[in-house]
Amino acid sequence: MKIRHSMLALAIAVTPFSLSYAQSLNTVIAEAVLSNPQVQSVMNARNAVFEEVKQASAGYRPKIDIGVGVGYEKTKNFPGDDTELKRNEANLSLNQMLFDGFRTSSEVDRQSARLNSINHRLREISEETALEAARAYLEILKRNSLVEQAKNTLLTHVRIFDQIRRRSESGVGTIASIKQAEGRLALAEVNVLSAENNRLDALSSYERVTGHKPASSLEDPIIEESWIPETFEQALERAYAKHPTLKLASSDVKAARAQYEAARSLMFPTLNLEVNRTWNNNIDGVEGRNEDLTAMVRLRYNLYNGGADKARVRQTRHQIDEAKNIQSDAARQTLQSLDLSWNAYEILGRQMDFLEQHVTSTESTRDSYLQQFNIGQRSLLDLLDTENEVFSSQNAFNEAIYDHMLAQYRLLSGTGELLDVLELDLRSLQENSFVANVVEASPTLMERLKGLYPF
Repeated sequence: MKIRHSMLALAIAVTPFSLSYAQSLNTVIAEAVLSNPQVQSVMNARNAVFEEVKQASAGYRPKIDIGVGVGYEKTKNFPGDDTELKRNEANLSLNQMLFDGFRTSSEVDRQSARLNSINHRLREISEETALEAARAYLEILKRNSLVEQAKNTLLTHVRIFDQIRRRSESGVGTIASIKQAEGRLALAEVNVLSAENNRLDALSSYERVTGHKPASSLEDPIIEESWIPETFEQALERAYAKHPTLKLASSDVKAARAQYEAARSLMFPTLNLEVNRTWNNNIDGVEGRNEDLTAMVRLRYNLYNGGADKARVRQTRHQIDEAKNIQSDAARQTLQSLDLSWNAYEILGRQMDFLEQHVTSTESTRDSYLQQFNIGQRSLLDLLDTENEVFSSQNAFNEAIYDHMLAQYRLLSGTGELLDVLELDLRSLQENSFVANVVEASPTLMERLKGLYPF
């Protein structure tokens, strides 16, 4: 695959960028995930749910309240006169839940399932961001290479035009040959401008995804063969085991079931230990201190609530079915996405050898035509046609190289393993060492990140 390697090694002639250091795909993806607003939004939502788990767990612990009061009291006793006193109160109460129909445990289970769900959502949005960053990165590499190829073809057309012009000046060529060469030269110039425009679009997309302009040099990514599943069945197994969308949907079903159990708890009585201590003065028209201490086990049971509790149970049962339906739909979408990714990966891989063979054949034909043209056995039109065919074949092969790389990353995203192969641990997003490692070559980016993450 000599041609493939030479195509990947083409010098990239690009306009100056604001960043002047070389970047790898792993670094770009880490920066993109770290700074992506959607990722940060989900991270904050995840931290909020984590606190909700703590709130639910508080139901297992006792509640302690104090109360004090001072004021005026007028008491009417029959028979007798009105009594007016300055009333003082103080109380301390402790309430410990002994049984609440499993409401607290169900709520803890529900919030824990929601936490798992949003953890998987964080993984899901990070995988999506990583894939978009990889797509933007590879698109720039591809467009840079196509611009270089278009420039090389333009130079070839310039040389042919000069050769035809010299032949015409010496009386060998014709005016028609010059006009043909001029037309093909103009087309080659249009191809360069078109390639430049596509590259500018790629730069804009890259900046949208990553939040900054690319470095002046981007490294070609290396994809290990061991990362890629050998068969579609193996890819499917890995997706069912690791894909965050499937895990998210499964956690939502668990949360719905726990919510159903919490609703059923309303049909049970509650049992609480209540300890109350009071320090009062001038109560109910009786002058002097009045103190009281009670320790009671109280059972409360609602006999009728207008049917609201039963309706709540029915509502949560429907929500379980809804969550299951969403889970089934997520499985279908994941399977379809993985199927499309596998097809793209497999077909593009099979095309590579044929496209490489096409490049070799067209270049060989072009060289033969040039020799024959120089001795008058081929027309100028033949030479220009074969030169354009070489250009088209090289472009197709070059595009296929990067499209195949992207298909591999799509496949890894389809199995939920893209962040794993890129060695990006989401738990490290908030660690100083991770941020330092990611941006050690980028002082400008470090200053930006310090605004978001004060360390």
